[in-house]
Amino acid sequence: MTSSLINPPLDSHLNSPLTTETRVIELAKLDDALSKILDSLENAQFEDGESDTLVSKLQDSIGSRQILIAQLVNDDQIQDRSYLQGLAQSTKNFEIRARNVLADREALLGALRKGRRQTNLYKTIDSNR
Repeated sequence: MTSSLINPPLDSHLNSPLTTETRVIELAKLDDALSKILDSLENAQFEDGESDTLVSKLQDSIGSRQILIAQLVNDDQIQDRSYLQGLAQSTKNFEIRARNVLADREALLGALRKGRRQTNLYKTIDSNR
């Protein structure tokens, strides 16, 4: 999906770049996918190998979303400023959720490192007896 948004796909019926309506629909689908990815990340176990895949999908989806929004902002057919303001608010909401996931992951990683240091310290103390 990402590569098709980097190089906008041609509308199969018109053999032309995506229409404004199609971009709006694609953006809505992408927003739904982003929300589901963030839900999965918020509920995933830290040790879960799927987390790396989800983070990669999140990055790809965010990049695709940025491209679509840029196309919509530059589209002369979009006259509804409240729609664009809604997109900006959605972006802020996604950013907040992503930052919360990042903070949680960093905290878990810090706790994991601290636990490993303590384990190594106890092993060192035990080996010196």
